[in-house]
Amino acid sequence: MSNIEGKTACILEKVYVETPVDTDGDGKLDLIAVYIRRPETTMQGTRVPAIYVANPYMMGCNEDWYVPHDVNREVKVYPNQDIREEDIKFNFSEVRAVRPSQVRTTVGFADHAMTNQEPELECISEVYDYFNQRGYASVFCAGLGTRDSEGFTLTGSREEILAFKSVIDWLCGRCRAFTNKTDNIEVRADWCTGNVAMSAKSYLGTMCIGVAATGVSGLKTIIPEAAICNWYDYYRCNGLNLPALGWQGDDLDILAKYCFSRAKDPEDYAKVKEAYSRALHKLEEGEDRLSGNYNRFWDERNYLNLVSNIKASVLIIHGINDWNVKTNQCIPFFKALEKYDIPRKMMLHQGEHVYIYNLKGSSTLDIMKRWLDHYLYGIDNGIEAEAKVLVESNLDQGLWMTSDTWPPAGWSYETFPIDSEAETGLIVDDLSLTVYDKEKDNLADWLQELVLSEEAAYQNRLKFLWNPIAAGEGDLRITGAVQVSFDASLDKPTAILSAMLVDLGEEKRITAEEVEAGNGEFTFGYEAEPSAFKVISRGWLNAQNRSALWRKEEIEPGRIYHYSFDMVPTDHTLAEGHQLALILYGIDAEATQRPDTVTRIMIDINSIDVKIPIYKKR
Repeated sequence: MSNIEGKTACILEKVYVETPVDTDGDGKLDLIAVYIRRPETTMQGTRVPAIYVANPYMMGCNEDWYVPHDVNREVKVYPNQDIREEDIKFNFSEVRAVRPSQVRTTVGFADHAMTNQEPELECISEVYDYFNQRGYASVFCAGLGTRDSEGFTLTGSREEILAFKSVIDWLCGRCRAFTNKTDNIEVRADWCTGNVAMSAKSYLGTMCIGVAATGVSGLKTIIPEAAICNWYDYYRCNGLNLPALGWQGDDLDILAKYCFSRAKDPEDYAKVKEAYSRALHKLEEGEDRLSGNYNRFWDERNYLNLVSNIKASVLIIHGINDWNVKTNQCIPFFKALEKYDIPRKMMLHQGEHVYIYNLKGSSTLDIMKRWLDHYLYGIDNGIEAEAKVLVESNLDQGLWMTSDTWPPAGWSYETFPIDSEAETGLIVDDLSLTVYDKEKDNLADWLQELVLSEEAAYQNRLKFLWNPIAAGEGDLRITGAVQVSFDASLDKPTAILSAMLVDLGEEKRITAEEVEAGNGEFTFGYEAEPSAFKVISRGWLNAQNRSALWRKEEIEPGRIYHYSFDMVPTDHTLAEGHQLALILYGIDAEATQRPDTVTRIMIDINSIDVKIPIYKKR
């Protein structure tokens, strides 16, 4: 980490915070282990703010338990479902009352809970050493169901959020923590000013959003990086099982098992094994992998429902090329913050699922420091008055485009012109007729064929081309979510419908490689040889979810229906001389289930309406 001169003099504490939940059903409120690293000066009465990381990976994970679901299976066909939107709403106003049969009685108080042994904490960035040196404490908690804590991992649930929230309540003097799990000796966070931030990436950043959405007092700011705001849109898409690219077969139940590190302690696990099995079964039922529908289980895990509660400012950091946690997480969250005028800033970089603290030219670490100094120490440094959006260009890594909203003011939709003499277009959705081999799992070959094939016998997609840049006009910025709609008939009672927008043109494009740039900084690498294309964005739909995420509608083979969906939001500058390709297809071998059923999709060419969000400099 650049600018870190070595660890500052800190003391290490370990406490057990009492949560308001009893997920393992033992009659006692669950305790969660919390590690604190705070400056030694706090032992002499100095009070400091805290940067808190909620990290379910921190105490190790069950690698052997990570077994993906089989995606080489059919998409289930359903009759009409009579499910109303009100049926799938989670009632956040209902408090799940927990009345413990065994209430802890404080028998004494300790001045501190210092420990000499600092454990190996996984997935913890060095950035917290940097902030320790600059007057901040750091607080780390793995949460429910993790090693040396109580309860069960119920990923994304209300219980998980309330448990992580309790750490802030303790830092602010509103709940109890103990020196260990048995002696009932209470310890307080008198060293904390009561000003708390949450930060970190992925699942960790997701917990920032979930906890902030409770409206907890004392949480002054969050810095979610590559974070999830809506778990449904992470593991599903429009009625389909569709997790992160590169993680096919992943699902929420697998993540919950993976993070249940209590299982690493055989003696502890033996006490709760049966109860945990029941809880996991209930979780698997709730996620309803078979239908892929949105339901009350997923609504509970949709933190956008509660954005109006947020009292904290928000600094979002996300990769435009992150196909793990896609931009369909950060953009809806940012737009919701705009709606409620919550203090906000967003940085969109050209990386994938990575930290960018030392990305050359981004000033990320300095922005974070000034952001935290302002919201935790009250320093008037002007950070809140600067541009609310920074976007790194894909054509020039040194260029960060600024605006106060996203897409930037002045953007508009332009219709992708469909140049075809045919009135109908046939897609024969049959993976066996493509180069894809399930045994080899040669996804790169499949994508190359999908985008570039000119073979007349290749019927796996419809492809349309457009050169939206006239000679001399310069580059064109596509910024927003591409909207897709068309009328089509199927010869089967369901189908996977997919769409892709592609940048066509020979170019050495940015890669995920991090290249040292001196002074502890890095840049993203470039391809050794020019590539012919780059996928800008994608979108998907279960044809039976044509009207709603939460219900299936019957499809009569041969009958024409209207279908519409959005692609994942993007911010991509098309270089002059390049053109766009629109590809409509069925099974996405990289993203969706891969059924053997052959489906013929007949699209009305004249009905295709694809809107491209374009920003033109005024």
